[in-house]
Amino acid sequence: MDPNEVDALRAAVSRLARRLRNEGSGSDTLSATGVAVLARLRRDGAQTLQALAAAEHVRPPSMTRIVDRLVEMGLVTRAPHPDDGRAVLVRLGEPGASFLADTVRQRSAWLTERLGALDAADADALRAALPALQRLADAS
Repeated sequence: MDPNEVDALRAAVSRLARRLRNEGSGSDTLSATGVAVLARLRRDGAQTLQALAAAEHVRPPSMTRIVDRLVEMGLVTRAPHPDDGRAVLVRLGEPGASFLADTVRQRSAWLTERLGALDAADADALRAALPALQRLADAS
């Protein structure tokens, strides 16, 4: 790809990601990182604050503030780590799982509606690009 195409792809992906983040129940009350933390806890199970901060590429004090907000909202719980008295484990609670499911459902509905408005050629192009986009997203 030439530099102009790279810039166009970056801009389009960024706009789409921003639009998706702004859809759903999480957008008014929770940051994108807060929603990402809920998703990580659902996917990977209980995590320490340090592990969450590293995985989400934020500093530990920032993750502490995010988790404090999630606890305040009743979406996660904090408990002492069973093997390390200095650490705590953050667990996804049932309200957090429901909140995340609602957010994902609303974002998927928004995207489904937008995809349905595309013509067949654009829909086919996105289908064909999906494996490459997935590989690109998964690349280290």
